[in-house]
Amino acid sequence: DNDINALLVKAALERAGHSVTRESNGLSAVARAADAEPRFDLILMDMHMPEMDGIDAIAAIRAGEEEKSLKATPILVLTADGQAETEAAARGVGATGFITKPVDPFRLVGIVEDAQRA
Repeated sequence: DNDINALLVKAALERAGHSVTRESNGLSAVARAADAEPRFDLILMDMHMPEMDGIDAIAAIRAGEEEKSLKATPILVLTADGQAETEAAARGVGATGFITKPVDPFRLVGIVEDAQRA
């Protein structure tokens, strides 16, 4: 996401006790998800990123998990694009949740924590 939105999301999650790793483009997000040890508890995915968009990134992460027979990491899409078609496309490639911006920081933390418990 853009630097200001990313900073706000990161600050809200860190205040709630979460550790946050940020990637600046879709390709690096896919690579980080594949190589992370320990694996991430949850991924927040933007839809519009350089190098690779959110749909392709989610599909690549899911393909890597399937190839390695790994449990699917929850992936929540965080986007300003609230169109039903966008949500359907994201869920169609494996997104587990869809959050439209702007999002209240307290609501975001609650959604993240609910997804981690699921």
